[in-house]
Amino acid sequence: MSLSKTPPKSVTELLIRAKTYINMEETMVPKREVSSSGKSDQKRPHESSLRQDVPRVKLRQDPSSTSFTRLNTLRSNILMEIKDSKELKWPPRLRSPLDTRDKSKYCDFHRDHGHATEDCFTLKWEIETIIKRGFLGSYISNDKRPRNYQNRDKDPEGRGNKQPTAGIIDIIVGGISSGGDSSSEHKQYARQPPAISKSDLSSTEDITLGTGDLDGITFSHDDALVILVIIANFEVKRTLVDNGSAANVLSHVAFVQMGISSEQLRLVKTPLQGFGGGVITSEDIVGLPLTLGTEGKQVTQITTFEVVRTPMAYNAILGRPLLNRIRAIVSTFHLAMKFPTSNGIGIVRGSQIVA
Repeated sequence: MSLSKTPPKSVTELLIRAKTYINMEETMVPKREVSSSGKSDQKRPHESSLRQDVPRVKLRQDPSSTSFTRLNTLRSNILMEIKDSKELKWPPRLRSPLDTRDKSKYCDFHRDHGHATEDCFTLKWEIETIIKRGFLGSYISNDKRPRNYQNRDKDPEGRGNKQPTAGIIDIIVGGISSGGDSSSEHKQYARQPPAISKSDLSSTEDITLGTGDLDGITFSHDDALVILVIIANFEVKRTLVDNGSAANVLSHVAFVQMGISSEQLRLVKTPLQGFGGGVITSEDIVGLPLTLGTEGKQVTQITTFEVVRTPMAYNAILGRPLLNRIRAIVSTFHLAMKFPTSNGIGIVRGSQIVA
């Protein structure tokens, strides 16, 4: 119905909208493990009227005296995921006079000004009602401790003097990292146990960056770490090291200049999403050998790159998938990256001029 009302302008937009609805449907699947009371509720003959069976608490009671299920994300994020679900009951417009409301605050649930979405008590109860019916299990936090005890492990004295925050801003990710190219693979990746224990890393050599690594750098600077790497036996200049990127990216121009056969490319469905929410369609992915370091202290890895057809200031971007695999330590202050090799600690330095 959504596609018929607003036809997508491109295949990329089609895939993104489809994935949004897939994630929403998977989110709204009832939990497999429900309480005995929940099972009895599900056996009622009139399940469609179950919403009326759940008593709604009056909204005028003190919010601080109410205990809601602890969640692992903001309620505004949950609202965006389930906004098209039939399980969600939208509230009526606010009745208070407009001139008495705070016009600087907007509630996406009431679709009106007066208070922020996160402070909306009606939304809190609506989400709580849906949870009691067995939905939204993926958004329930595993931390069962009271709110006042959440940060006690980080505060040895238990003074609880940490200044309260207004909310949480999550990072933006994209691409085929975190398990694969589908929503189910991402969830499986999130549930998998750690493959390497701390004891397995005990032999890892310590890496330090000191004043000796600052030679030749002009201060003060805000330069990025731009290096030269060897990809498929080609010296690739203007390569950005970005530990904020969830993917290794290779420009299509650089890929063509390498003369690599397009038969090595593999199709991917997951698009890349930038900081501002913009979408970049990945042409394909390709695995290429990448070498870092100087002679004697080098590391070589078969690296998966996402080939993109878009204007880029860099020929390639090295993101977390590679940096974590080679256990690299990146310092933009020192404009250097260090990593362990079989012959000691390798180092790659950036160029301020190129940056």
